[in-house]
Amino acid sequence: MRDDSQGGANGDSELDGLRRVEAVSGPAVRPVRGSTRLPPLPGEPPYSVFVSSIGDPTVLWSDTPAQPQGLDGAGGGVDPERARLISVAEAVERYTNAFYQPHMVRWASADELGDEAVSLQSLPRCSAAELADEANWLIDPDPSLPQRWVRGWSLTRGRPVWVPATYVWLFTAHEAYGERIANPISTGCAVHSDVHQALVNGICEAVERDAISLVWLQRLELPEIDVSDDPAFTAQRDLVRDGFVEYRFYDATTDVGVPTVYAVVLSDHHESLGQLVMCASGPDPVGIVRKIYREAASSRIALQMPHQVPDDPQDFTSVLHGAIRMGRPEQRDAFDFLLKRPRPTRSLADLPSAPAADPAEQLAWLVQRLDAIRAEVIAVELTTSEARHAGLRSVRVIVPGLMPLSFVHRNRYLGHPRLYRAPEAMGFTSRPEHELNPHPQPFA
Repeated sequence: MRDDSQGGANGDSELDGLRRVEAVSGPAVRPVRGSTRLPPLPGEPPYSVFVSSIGDPTVLWSDTPAQPQGLDGAGGGVDPERARLISVAEAVERYTNAFYQPHMVRWASADELGDEAVSLQSLPRCSAAELADEANWLIDPDPSLPQRWVRGWSLTRGRPVWVPATYVWLFTAHEAYGERIANPISTGCAVHSDVHQALVNGICEAVERDAISLVWLQRLELPEIDVSDDPAFTAQRDLVRDGFVEYRFYDATTDVGVPTVYAVVLSDHHESLGQLVMCASGPDPVGIVRKIYREAASSRIALQMPHQVPDDPQDFTSVLHGAIRMGRPEQRDAFDFLLKRPRPTRSLADLPSAPAADPAEQLAWLVQRLDAIRAEVIAVELTTSEARHAGLRSVRVIVPGLMPLSFVHRNRYLGHPRLYRAPEAMGFTSRPEHELNPHPQPFA
């Protein structure tokens, strides 16, 4: 659930909408256990940062194929109340994405489902080199093998479509050999009181993560965005001025045409976190830069907590592994393709923007933009009874044609055609597989 408002009448309305999540927070019978405000770390920008947790959700159900633990939602911002509510909303999003609902599942092979199912050939896949790795877990999709499917709705074609369960729930363990076609991830999940806005947010996250993967793997030398004198960010600049951090913003808008900003947050004097990668996509360029400022605060705190990181990047599987390793000051050279100057400079006004519209119209615009590059948009509703009681809708958006984000270094889906076609469509050189960035993904 996203909230990019900055106060005023509209901001008060958005805050009232966020308060719906209070209905799912509190006693043990509610999914969100509570919220904790994190103390500011020395030298960090003084944003208010909260974490909300659902604790151990297995007390609420017993037949989940995998038992998730420590599902947290984080929220940061200038307004402590807004930050807390955002953290609760994100926890609700994680909860609904983890709540396996067996009544939605059908066992079948893609061959049996025929054109009622999404084509397995359209799904992202690992390259031959990745599949040849003896430690690799994934397989090439096989339409003859049975697996679990979930009914979704193609927003592109206006018809129902079956999608693999592996692409639906966050903690869905592989129960059959045919399901080992992807590692579950939260991309495209969103919760909101307005289902159209939830779908907009889910699509924007899929677009955002497509850009994250393309930029890093292809080492795209993006134009820099100058916001140094933009009055829209006066409050943000004031907050970070004494935080010993520098924000560098880049235009990562892909051929989809949805405004996307990639950022590298630099800390030249920090002993363990020298650089941090952030990214956001959305209809409003100003809103997504504000989002980056806000979310960088909670990400910086998370990355400075004690974590075990494998010595070999090939064994990286966590959302934090690559970010911690690549955040070390000695890894700064790996970011030269972005940090070295001179390079073209743009303003936010140079980025495309969506037509001013309500969420339903924005949704239609996003689906049209993706259809223009032949990327189908599929939505699955994951709303649980608790979320519905609070007036919330939970969705998962799946866009097979986009490049997925992967934190499993052995499985970066280097066989997906999108990885090699998109750079050329964006005006960049497309590198072949053997020239791709070997460093682990630094985004977290």
